Amino acid sequence: MRIGRLAVFTLALLWAMPGMAFEYPRLEGANAAQYEAAASGDAYAAFSYVLPVLNKDALTEEEWADARDWLEWMYAEFKADGSVHGMAATATNMANRLVARQDFDDAIGWIQICADLEGAEEVAPRAYLGWCYNIGGTLHVQMALPEEALTWHSEALDIFTTLYEETGEHAYLESALDTHGSRTYALTLMAAYDEAVEQRKEGLQLAIQHTGRDSIFTAAGMLNLATTLWYAGRYEEADIWFDAGMPLAEKHFPRYSLLDAVSKMNNALLAYDLGELERARTLAMSVVPYLAAYPELSLEQQRWTFQVLRKVAADQGDVDRAILFGKMAVNAQQEIRSRNSGFADAEVQALRDRWSGLYKELASLLIAEGRFSEAQAVLNMEKEQEAFDFLKRDGSAVLTETRAVLTDTERSEDEKLRALAAAPVAAARLYDALLAEAGSTPTAEQDAQLFLLDEALVAAEDAFLASVDEFLAKVDVGDRKGFEAAFDATGTYQRILEEKERPTAILQLAVLEDSLHLFLTLPGTTVHETVPIARADLRAQVFEALKAIERIDPNVERHMQGLHALLLAPVLGALQTAGTEVVMLNAGDVIRYVPFAALHDGTGYAVRDFAFTQYVAAVPANFAVPDRDRGNAAGFAVTQAHGNFSALPGAGFEIEALFDAGDGLGVLGGHTALDEGFDEAALSRVLRSNPGVLHIASHFALRPGQVDDSFLLLGDGSELPLSRFSSRRFNLKGVDLLTLSACQTAVGSGDGSEIDGIGVAALQKGASAVMASLWPVADAATPILMHDFYDGLYADGLDKAEALRRAQIEMLDGGETTILLAQRAAEALEPETAVPPQGFAHPYFWSAFIIMGNWL
Repeated sequence: MRIGRLAVFTLALLWAMPGMAFEYPRLEGANAAQYEAAASGDAYAAFSYVLPVLNKDALTEEEWADARDWLEWMYAEFKADGSVHGMAATATNMANRLVARQDFDDAIGWIQICADLEGAEEVAPRAYLGWCYNIGGTLHVQMALPEEALTWHSEALDIFTTLYEETGEHAYLESALDTHGSRTYALTLMAAYDEAVEQRKEGLQLAIQHTGRDSIFTAAGMLNLATTLWYAGRYEEADIWFDAGMPLAEKHFPRYSLLDAVSKMNNALLAYDLGELERARTLAMSVVPYLAAYPELSLEQQRWTFQVLRKVAADQGDVDRAILFGKMAVNAQQEIRSRNSGFADAEVQALRDRWSGLYKELASLLIAEGRFSEAQAVLNMEKEQEAFDFLKRDGSAVLTETRAVLTDTERSEDEKLRALAAAPVAAARLYDALLAEAGSTPTAEQDAQLFLLDEALVAAEDAFLASVDEFLAKVDVGDRKGFEAAFDATGTYQRILEEKERPTAILQLAVLEDSLHLFLTLPGTTVHETVPIARADLRAQVFEALKAIERIDPNVERHMQGLHALLLAPVLGALQTAGTEVVMLNAGDVIRYVPFAALHDGTGYAVRDFAFTQYVAAVPANFAVPDRDRGNAAGFAVTQAHGNFSALPGAGFEIEALFDAGDGLGVLGGHTALDEGFDEAALSRVLRSNPGVLHIASHFALRPGQVDDSFLLLGDGSELPLSRFSSRRFNLKGVDLLTLSACQTAVGSGDGSEIDGIGVAALQKGASAVMASLWPVADAATPILMHDFYDGLYADGLDKAEALRRAQIEMLDGGETTILLAQRAAEALEPETAVPPQGFAHPYFWSAFIIMGNWL
């Protein structure tokens, strides 16, 4: 069986080939009796030595690194010996631990190793294969891909059922019951609720039949049925089964274990939906000791638990605590993101859809409290997520390290909460250790110690819950100076504005479910405005305006006036008072499709008042003016038709009009090539010469999150995937401006994320700025706009933003250059692709292009 995605897994085993140096580190909690044999090179003894460590709930990063080194060494030894059993056991244990740590990328590779093993017909290797398949199912569930998970769990269930029938061993029955439950959970996530409930009931009956009414499997069966009923919205039935299962769970589930935490967390979710806020809060808080004790293994539970606590606190009016818990949930998600960088396309979208609410709901709370800088930082994390999605296979892109910074007060309370949680966990560990040592027949002294420890554990739990009540008491939010100092590292805009000679502002626009928020950052101050409009209504209005532009509707101004009232008018007074000349846009959702230059206030277009640029939050720009040499440029174009791509006769005229060809019109000098002369080798060769401007006129197919399916059409008809363009061969360092004068440079997904995506892709590779189009550009108009743009940049010494603004106005007004080049275009192009009778004043012809990155 193959995983339904490209297994992004580079074997770290190459160094660990048999006979190569390995230091055999000692592990705390390992089977010491096996160390000498293990250190002598016995891989079987090594497995026995390491296994107790792998079964521990908590490992430090150093302990995990040492344990992982052992596993990689063992796998290489087993492989050299041809031991299928050993390879299967090692791969399964490695995958299990990696999934627990949310390291999905590495886990996928080990699961695939296990699935691909040949000669696994014997009982033991088949059992490991079954466990490996089960782990694969769990992995896909956690990546929000239940359909794939269902397939993996079904494979595992078949294996365990067959093994139990063949051997009669109870362990395989237990594995079958566990897998049956996991498979049903996948059905739940697929919203096949009726089928899932029936299968849960079937699983519970099997557990009762084979293990008894008082077993741990029966407890799990009851609670799983309750959780499935909760997912189905059948809250009262779910409550009945939770009431039945929780006492049995308390009897069997180790305190502060994963089973204990998940059962209480699920019960808390139900209690919240039943409107029982105090019960939900108490249950969720009882999970916190587990989260604090095992931070590396509880990220999934942290997201859920802190999300419940955020909701409860918000409903109870405790906004400060709601924000704290919201930040903790977001930071758990950020940590999961930082551990994974190789998701396939569907996985990215599923995870993003499932957890994007964490960011938006926290931002809503912060906005309501007037904590605008923090809200901006959280919303920028969502933008980082989009950039991460787009560049997921680019190993040099590190865009997931940002965390929601805690204020001084929040940090103190976070530390206090974790300290409170430590006491009951410490007592539980002492109790469990002594119980394991005593076994089934404890001595009188051990029995007495167990009694005392049990009393201490109860006291510690009571003290913790009492402390929680005190912790949750309302207090004033303290000094935020510590936060403000730290926030500078996460995206404050003031320093950026202070460096600009021209009056500049940054306008961030965030789309929430029922409102649009505008954050205007000016030197020394931030203005926040709220526009009450539903997300669906805003999207509809944006797309109606875009359709009017695309069809060159003569009434387009009416649509652009409506968008102006939403997107610019609320902050227009502040912009004018500050004397703003340049507006850097950090937009979200479909607002990224809007050509702000074409917004209309009823008397004129916004391009007459402001230059607009795109601020790419995920890649900080180096705002500096380079030494510009008009002769240090390069231009490529595709004019011929290839496959489904139409011919672009205007692309050839564009290069002719821009580059010096002895006719006095060109404004750039340097290497140019059309069609067959524009291939991968030519592009790579030109980049080695570090051109200041790289101008490409061609087709560009862009699909967000799909760098192998997003590509630039080259002149020889080949496709250069964005993943290839992002490789080391195509280094853009030294390129002051990459201009993609192409069809469909940016638009594609429907939420605007691909617009930031193309900017991030180029800026990450070293380009100082990118100019791209929001829609398929006009073949005849683009050379005119580009000529005026470059002329302003080089002849007049303007910055990129102002050069584009003046070129747009020249085209809007039909200036001399526009008329001259239009006449040349009419001669060079086919009549139907040349100058339209009405001229180029419509926004369709001049407002498509945007500049991202360094606009100086």
